[in-house]
Amino acid sequence: MRLFEVKSLGGVNFVRPDRVIAIQTGPTGACVIVMEGGATVQSSERTVDVALRMQAMLDQKAG
Repeated sequence: MRLFEVKSLGGVNFVRPDRVIAIQTGPTGACVIVMEGGATVQSSERTVDVALRMQAMLDQKAG
């Protein structure tokens, strides 16, 4: 199991990239990561930064 780190307002969260369903942009430019089962993870990072890091991890796993 591989995890990637996302920054939140209160510290950090670790997310399994293979369980992410969607990444939504919030009104402040931060993002909400929607996981399987409906759980959400709030992040203070930009959506594109999280998406690129997640995709790189998935590509590394496949290769």
